[in-house]
Amino acid sequence: MKPLSSDQPSIDPKDDLFGHAPFAEHLAKSIRRNTGEHGLVLALHGPWGSGKTTVLNYLCHFIETDQSTDGEPPVIVHFNPWWFSGRDNLAHAFLNQLQAVLPTKSEKLKQLGSLLGEFAEGIGGLIDLTGFTGGFAGLIGKAIGQISKQKPKDVPSLKAKICKILHEAQVRVLVIIDDIDRLDESEVRQLFTVIKALADFPFITYLLAFDREVAAKAIERESTLPGDRYLEKIIQVPFELPPVDKAALQNALFKKLDEVMIGTPDGLFDQSHWTNVYFEGIDGLIRVPRDIVRLTNTLSITYRSVVGEVNPVDFIAIEAIRVFLPSLYHTIRSHSTLFAGHRDHSASASEKADRQTFHEAWKDALPEEHRNSASELMKRLFPKLEDTIFGSDWLSGWRKELRICHPEVFPVYFRLSLPPGSISRRELLEIISSMATPESFKEHLLRLRAEKRPDGHSRVGAFLERLRDHTGKDIPASVVPGAIGVFLDTGDALIDPSDEQGMLSIGNALRTSFLVEKLLNRVEQIARSNILEAAISHGKGIAVQLCLLKRIEEKLNKSSDIDENALLSVTEVDRLKGTWLARIFTLSQESSFIAHPELTRLLYAWRNWSDGTDARKWAETVTRQDEGLLKFLTAFLTYTTSQTLGDLAVRKKPRLNPSRLEPYIDPAKCAERLTIIRTRGGEPEWATEAISQYLKEHKMLQEGKNPEAFEAFDDEEQE
Repeated sequence: MKPLSSDQPSIDPKDDLFGHAPFAEHLAKSIRRNTGEHGLVLALHGPWGSGKTTVLNYLCHFIETDQSTDGEPPVIVHFNPWWFSGRDNLAHAFLNQLQAVLPTKSEKLKQLGSLLGEFAEGIGGLIDLTGFTGGFAGLIGKAIGQISKQKPKDVPSLKAKICKILHEAQVRVLVIIDDIDRLDESEVRQLFTVIKALADFPFITYLLAFDREVAAKAIERESTLPGDRYLEKIIQVPFELPPVDKAALQNALFKKLDEVMIGTPDGLFDQSHWTNVYFEGIDGLIRVPRDIVRLTNTLSITYRSVVGEVNPVDFIAIEAIRVFLPSLYHTIRSHSTLFAGHRDHSASASEKADRQTFHEAWKDALPEEHRNSASELMKRLFPKLEDTIFGSDWLSGWRKELRICHPEVFPVYFRLSLPPGSISRRELLEIISSMATPESFKEHLLRLRAEKRPDGHSRVGAFLERLRDHTGKDIPASVVPGAIGVFLDTGDALIDPSDEQGMLSIGNALRTSFLVEKLLNRVEQIARSNILEAAISHGKGIAVQLCLLKRIEEKLNKSSDIDENALLSVTEVDRLKGTWLARIFTLSQESSFIAHPELTRLLYAWRNWSDGTDARKWAETVTRQDEGLLKFLTAFLTYTTSQTLGDLAVRKKPRLNPSRLEPYIDPAKCAERLTIIRTRGGEPEWATEAISQYLKEHKMLQEGKNPEAFEAFDDEEQE
């Protein structure tokens, strides 16, 4: 991982990224050429994070290396008041810094050591008592009045001696004071009081770096005096830090982002999407160099944990929102359904009004300077907010691209990890690559079927859903026939009852048939029926095969004319149905067939696509033994759910209408046998519910009642 930037300012002008060096060189020459002996106070104004410290570093470099100006360069004394923040005595700390540095820089200034120490002792702790109107004379009067427990210092005499030494030495001193805008308001006031009191030392130039607006407001709040007017009385020559060239900011950001994005899988970064997201949103958030450091430092930590599982452009954008617009970030994270997904056209008028009110509220809460750019950025991230209609047909593409706007992908951007049991992109691509070896692909599918997610569903269901997004060019055409063969052979082994729960559940057999259908589109039409013929003839996935053939047939039946784009012709479908009938007859001879989870659907198709003789013979054979009868009966047991108005509990009720068994066995004889089994006792526990429900509904039929009627079991519901 790329080491985090420490947010240290640049030191050497050759490393200049933002055009600060020319300005710093000009300012350095101006200071070197100053020949006046009177004290001078300069100011370098610029907003927080704009590069003031970098300019000061460059300035020191140019002052010390300038060969074009006569005379010795000034002695440079650095004082950072923020180091002493929280102490009562900034004046004492400042004078101590002068005492520590000046005597070591010149023989002519060695005498200042003890004098500055005494001067600091005399006035250091009292400057903050002077207010803003007394000047140095007021300072001296207050100092003398306040000193009681210490030996009095002749402060005016000490100051005169210091000025005399400085005047005789004629050694120029540049005092650089940085980070003023980091101080709290009372300390800002105190520091400017120190500068005001000491600004008239000869041959000393002060260069103060701060945000003028911040300092002015601090002075006003602490003193009720006009901050700008007060600063004008202290600062003789103000300089405004030139704004950073926009192109330079962009280039610096892009360079840092390139370092952060190392390891991003090929194909995930969409240059067109990045151009729109950057220029319509992120660009407006990056205003000063420090903004680049803040964003890229954040990404250096967060992106590593989700690389390959999120869209890199969307992730940069949402992290930029987190860094610069934290309130908006919290709103997005807390209201996923209002941002992710596609537009719901079935919403009521009141729901649409509530949604509009919600979105107007977060827009109004944005800082005014970011309102337009942030709103445009949000539309790029969440198409649901666009005026253009984005329907459900966009979801597959969004999921494939790992966009934040897809409901399944959305949580990854905020958890910074995949939900437990999810299919990672890396795992997905690894399994796709295994399609080149059918046995390896089959092993992956069966492994996923055996692995459970925290919600109890199998991981294979999630995989089949994700794979639908990649059935295009991500799967090489050469492996498509083999993959179809695996699906039509192994598909039924992927059926998991935990994935089939609920009336609206799709089920893994249908999911697999969807995939085969999409893969068939990759095959030349002339070869499709032959590939399916071979796969059905040898495959054991007869439920998946059934789903596929029914879908193709239904689409053919819906078309009044011959569709040139149809997967198969009517003749080809009929031939494949015959192949399927031969295959189910073969597999029905295996003892495991009766335990097939889709048995009733298979029997219905077997009977419906033929004269029904073979299906009935199989059923009569398998039900001759009591155990076979009970297994057969249990396969037809279904459930309905009901819920009373105002009641949170959902009731699950068994249903087993004897009429559904009539095409295969005699319902009356079945009831007689079940009664005998129950009378003699010893019925297996797994069959008790099916036996009870069958006998109950058989009795209803004998009494002339219809078990399928809506009100058939009202009495039970009331009980």
